[in-house]
Amino acid sequence: MRIMYVEDNPANVFLIRRVAKEGNHEVFSFIDGVEALEKFEEVNPDLVLMDIQLSGELNGLEVVRRLRAAGHEVPIIAVTAYAMVGDKERCLEAGCTDYVAKPLPVAQLVEMFRQYTRKHLETQELLRLQAEQAAAAQSQGRTPAASQDDTPKAIVEVEDTPKAIVEAKEKGADVTVHENGTSSS
Repeated sequence: MRIMYVEDNPANVFLIRRVAKEGNHEVFSFIDGVEALEKFEEVNPDLVLMDIQLSGELNGLEVVRRLRAAGHEVPIIAVTAYAMVGDKERCLEAGCTDYVAKPLPVAQLVEMFRQYTRKHLETQELLRLQAEQAAAAQSQGRTPAASQDDTPKAIVEVEDTPKAIVEAKEKGADVTVHENGTSSS
C-alpha cells in the first residue's frame, strides 16, 4: 500500500516508516501541505496520514479540505496532538476518514494499516471483477447493463465494502456488479 504522510516532525515520520516497513508498505512523506498537494497525483496514495498542526502556509485540515474539494476519495487519517473535546469531530467535518491522537501507539498503527490494506485489496479485487465483466460483455457485443441476468438467484447488498462480492465470487457464484451498489449472482 502507498501511504502519504504529511508531517513536520522527523521522529513521527521515522516511526511511521518503521511500522509501515513491517507491513511492506511504501511511505512518501512531506513536511508541508503545499508540497503534499503538489505531489498528490504523482504519489497516488492508497492512504493519507495528515498531521493537523502543520507549520507553513496550510494546516492539515485545509489540505484535507482541498483534497476533498478536488474529488479525492482516498482515506485520510488525521494524526494530531489535539485531544480536546470536539477535535475529532472537527477533523471528520473537514473530510478526514478517521482520527489518531499522538503519541502514535504502535499497536494501533499496525491494526490501522492492516484494516486499510484489507479494504484496499478488496477494492482492487472489485475493480478487477468489474473490468473482467465489462470485457466479457464487450467481447459478446453487449454492454455491461445488457448482460445482466433478468432473474438473479440472489441479491447481495454492498454497503461500504466489496467484501460480499469477493466472498460470493470465491464461493463460485456468477457475480454481476450493478451501478446501484448491488450485485446479483
